[in-house]
Amino acid sequence: MKKLTREQKIEVYEKRKQGMTIQELSSCYGLRKEGIKYLIRLIDQHGYQILRDGHSRSYPAALKEAAVREVLERGESIGRTAIKYGLSSKTALTNWIRQYRREGNQIIVKKRGRPPKGPKA
Repeated sequence: MKKLTREQKIEVYEKRKQGMTIQELSSCYGLRKEGIKYLIRLIDQHGYQILRDGHSRSYPAALKEAAVREVLERGESIGRTAIKYGLSSKTALTNWIRQYRREGNQIIVKKRGRPPKGPKA
């Protein structure tokens, strides 16, 4: 999804609630229709407080594991689960599932940022 500010996301949501079609919003903001539908559902369930502006999100390992297990063990859909947990996109959950399977059914928490430099010789 194209990066939008918090205000633009609210504007998209309000225009949709006023009757603007998904196709019109897609053309106006340069977003995919699926992204707009996801944004609308996310705000419907969690309200405007779920929207953050420009910062990367990090999620605790316990939340990741709960979401992954809900999809894999209970058979819930990825989209519905991502909305339930307030994830920024379905892609995040899809990547967690792929990584979970690849790492032998373990959630791996990646360290963020640049690795420290080694000692000077």
